[in-house]
Amino acid sequence: MDRQWEDFLASHEGDLNDVARSRSARKFDKAARKAEKKAQFDVNDLKDDAFATPSYGRGPRDFQGRSWLDTDDVMDGDSTFTPPNPDLGPVNRAAALFVGMTTVGVLCLVASILVPSVSALLGSVGGVLTLLGAGGMFLRHRGHSETRRDEFDDGARV
Repeated sequence: MDRQWEDFLASHEGDLNDVARSRSARKFDKAARKAEKKAQFDVNDLKDDAFATPSYGRGPRDFQGRSWLDTDDVMDGDSTFTPPNPDLGPVNRAAALFVGMTTVGVLCLVASILVPSVSALLGSVGGVLTLLGAGGMFLRHRGHSETRRDEFDDGARV
């Protein structure tokens, strides 16, 4: 059998050399070499010391450090942060009056829809109160340009 194979190779030597030098043969050799490299390396071949070994253990229940779930405790532990406690100051009586008028006016308008027997009276009173309250709030609004402290003030307040 070996003799017949050697005779076959000798008789077709030129054809086999052409095939061996072809582009397909080179691609096949490259793929075979790449596959051999992949097969030569396996994670089971490595020792446990090749991986980072934490000082507190190996499993997830052995973790003794801080987690991102402990963010509140971490932030409160070493931080000098003081949460803001804004002082709103005294409430302006005129502003409170206009807000109250607008609120009562809207409630009267809703009541005029729900109580048809007095809808004319409630609708008229509610409309007047809503217009006066909203108009008063609009006229009292100073706007951004009047509340600036300097030319670089963008209006952001904490």
